[in-house]
Amino acid sequence: MDFNGIKGTYDVIFSLGKNCLVADQLSRHMLRKIGGVLDWVESPALPGVSHLLRNQFMNFMEFPNLAITGINEHAGCYIVRDAAYHIFSHHDFPLPENTPTQLLSYPELREKITRRVPRFLDTLRSSNRILFIRTEGTIHETAELLEVLNMQVAGEFNLLVINHAPVSGIVETPWPFPNVCALQIPLVPDEFHDNDYLWKTLLEGFHVRY
Repeated sequence: MDFNGIKGTYDVIFSLGKNCLVADQLSRHMLRKIGGVLDWVESPALPGVSHLLRNQFMNFMEFPNLAITGINEHAGCYIVRDAAYHIFSHHDFPLPENTPTQLLSYPELREKITRRVPRFLDTLRSSNRILFIRTEGTIHETAELLEVLNMQVAGEFNLLVINHAPVSGIVETPWPFPNVCALQIPLVPDEFHDNDYLWKTLLEGFHVRY
C-alpha cells in the first residue's frame, strides 16, 4: 500500500509504540480519539507487542513481572520493565510516590490497565476501519504483527510503519503487504521534536470519525 492509499478517514487510530512519539503526535494533530494501551509506554521489541496482542494482554504489567531498571529524569518517574513482554513504563511511578524497593503507586497503574484493555479490545472488534501506527519494525516483525491483528480485528484495518533511518525526508519503502505502508524518516538526535515538521506532513490526509 502506498502512502496516498493509506490516507483517509478511520473510526480510530491507535499507536502500537515503540514509545510515546506516535501518541504524542496524534494528540498534537487531534487524531487521538481514545487512549490506547501502548500510548505512553516503551515497547522496543515489536515481537513483544505481537505476543502481547496475541495473548490479549494477559498478565500485562502483573506485579511479579515488574522490576525497576532506571529513572526517566524528564518524566520524574522510575522506569519499570515488564519482563513478560519486554515493555517499559516511563510515566506511572513518580519518584516522590515510590522508592527503589517499593512501587507504591502500582494500584493506580493496575486500575488504568483494567480500564483501557477491555476498551481497546472491544474497539478492535466493533470498529469498521482502524489505522495502527508503529515506529520501528522490520518486514519480518511486521508480517508477524499482521497475523496477530488479522485474528483480533473484526473490520478493515491498515498499518503504517515508520522507521527512523539515515534519509533526508519521507521515503516510502515497498513492502509486499496490501494493507501496510512502510516509510522512513530522518534519524535525528531528538525524535520527539526534530521531525515535527515532517509529522505534520505525515498526518495530513488522515481523519477520525467523532
